[in-house]
Amino acid sequence: MAPDVARIWRRLEELASDHRSQTPDSYVLQPDVLRDRTLSVDGLMLDWSLQRLDHDVIESLIELSDAIDLQKRLQRQFAGEIVNPTEQRAALHTAIRDTPTSRRTVNDQLRISRAELRLFAANVLSGRTTGYSGGAFTDVLHLGIGGSHLGQELLCDALGNTRLNIHFLSNSQSKHIQNALVALNPAKTLVIVASKSFTTPETQQNFQHVSNWFAERTGRLDALSSNLVLISSNESVLAGLPGKHFIVPEEVGGRYSVWSAMGLPVLLRIGPEQFEQLLEGANLMDQHVVAAPSSVNAAIMLALLALWNTNFLATTSHTVLSYVAALRWLPGYLQQLEMESLGKSVTVDGEAVSHHTTSVIWGGEETDGQHAWHQWLHQGTHSYSADFIASAEHKTLADVWTLANSLAQHHVTFFGHQDSADPEKNIRGGHGSTLILLDRVNAKAIGMLLALYEHKVACLGYLWNINPFDQWGVERGKVMADEINKALVEPNHTLSNTLLNERVRKILPRQK
Repeated sequence: MAPDVARIWRRLEELASDHRSQTPDSYVLQPDVLRDRTLSVDGLMLDWSLQRLDHDVIESLIELSDAIDLQKRLQRQFAGEIVNPTEQRAALHTAIRDTPTSRRTVNDQLRISRAELRLFAANVLSGRTTGYSGGAFTDVLHLGIGGSHLGQELLCDALGNTRLNIHFLSNSQSKHIQNALVALNPAKTLVIVASKSFTTPETQQNFQHVSNWFAERTGRLDALSSNLVLISSNESVLAGLPGKHFIVPEEVGGRYSVWSAMGLPVLLRIGPEQFEQLLEGANLMDQHVVAAPSSVNAAIMLALLALWNTNFLATTSHTVLSYVAALRWLPGYLQQLEMESLGKSVTVDGEAVSHHTTSVIWGGEETDGQHAWHQWLHQGTHSYSADFIASAEHKTLADVWTLANSLAQHHVTFFGHQDSADPEKNIRGGHGSTLILLDRVNAKAIGMLLALYEHKVACLGYLWNINPFDQWGVERGKVMADEINKALVEPNHTLSNTLLNERVRKILPRQK
């Protein structure tokens, strides 16, 4: 840790010791304080007035951001420089939404790819592109998992309005496969197989099941090839396979890829106009983040608040509470974005980190959550932080009720409630949370919101000196699963690990 950074870190630790002992009612919030702790970016408002901090903390956090040249690091990332050192790659997800890099050939290639993708989608939607039967497609079956699935399902659910029905199949268990295929007609179904590496076991297993289903239902071995789209970064594997192919640059990570060809199901479900608005919103946030000073930079402030809560107030749990019905899948999407990106214990220099990195990310749709986990939030014993996602847009009285609930829960989470007559009704409060308020819930606003969280993740990676663009921890389990799977299907196969081998031997007789 550089001397300046270490000095600021020690200062934040001193400040945190005071704030950990302060009662919620000691944070008297005057109107000018509220103004200082909110910022707006084209219809998206960030309000961190209900966080356990004061002016000194905010100044020190911003000083920390400036000490590591956080904004310059973001600018280098946007320019297309290598920011993923373990794989020697850039991170080009911003370039896909028209935020240009300094690499002209990359910009040109992405522009051509976008045009090809849009043309294909337009032809499918118009009925000009058909399957083996010659009829227009009515359904799309999407095979993918993780970054090839979570953002896509979120956006299709939030903004879907075209005639096409999108069906997502991620899990390879037989029940999920049966449920996905039961109502589909192969003659009218476009199959999309999305896998960055094109080696993901669940996706490959589902691809094989769907291939067999097509052959059985049509009586033709070649039927699927006319109804098939393959999306991957692995050009060499795709080269030997049938169907229409779209290539995603290696420099676009799976969990950052919904803007690329991986977003084809989104494009087909929400239509070209809304997809352009989605990209426009993300681009607007890009331009804000790359230019705004730390103190008025939405992504930097969101990251600094997370760092303050995690490293200085010792919260290990962060909940995302969506009071916007269209964003009901947002917590699951953010769970992967943040925990896969920031679940790291080694710095970019190969040293063990000396502090916690990301908290557990969880949450769900409101107001359902108020009747489930809010009891834990208000009267449980654990420390946590939260994001409340809400909308100022209201078309019905029910929308107003939802907004009222979001503001009420946000307030009680911080200030709590004291009832001297009935102590069982006491609420401790003191949990810092941020309100993210959307003026409108549309494609542009959602594009801004997703880009905001992407940049928050990148900022935290730079603040913690870890790499938010790789995920090596995921790989080891895959290697072991492959060996265990072999032992489960071939009883004579002996595992190299004695304990694991014995466990498998105990399970084998129970298989039915």
